[in-house]
Amino acid sequence: MLSKTISAKKVIKRHFGDLDVELSLDDKIVKKRIDIDSKKCLSCNICVEVCPINIIKSNTPYHPKISKEDCVYCSTCVNACPVNAIEIFHIVGRVFKGNVIIERWNRNEKLIYNRSKCVSCLVCMKNCPFCAINKSKEVIEFDMEKCRLCGYCGYLCPSNAIDFEGI
Repeated sequence: MLSKTISAKKVIKRHFGDLDVELSLDDKIVKKRIDIDSKKCLSCNICVEVCPINIIKSNTPYHPKISKEDCVYCSTCVNACPVNAIEIFHIVGRVFKGNVIIERWNRNEKLIYNRSKCVSCLVCMKNCPFCAINKSKEVIEFDMEKCRLCGYCGYLCPSNAIDFEGI
């Protein structure tokens, strides 16, 4: 995991000018990006075939095109690519002692569910592209055999009850 520290004052000044904005320790910014390296890609279209939500389109003889707005970052295409031409970047920014710490990792390793934060809105369950989240009685359960650790449920969770650790 790579890490970079930036002064929170510089970030606020750059993005908000002279507005009176304050960042708190609870603020967390998560951004994801998926890219295909055109120099490595063979245009074999294996990623097109394996995408579980069909958002990768063939563009032969060039590399396939990914609908980045619709991608849920499940890593299926990354794992299937024979030449490692597809990469997912997870970038998380946190505020600590007046600085924004930006961490970057390439893959989610572990799902963390905080039941006490959960408001049982079921946004995660309704939007999971792999049907890996269920509700039994009053408890949310994750089927880790179906879960691809894509992070989409955590991104959508309004109460921040779902988080991920990455490498």
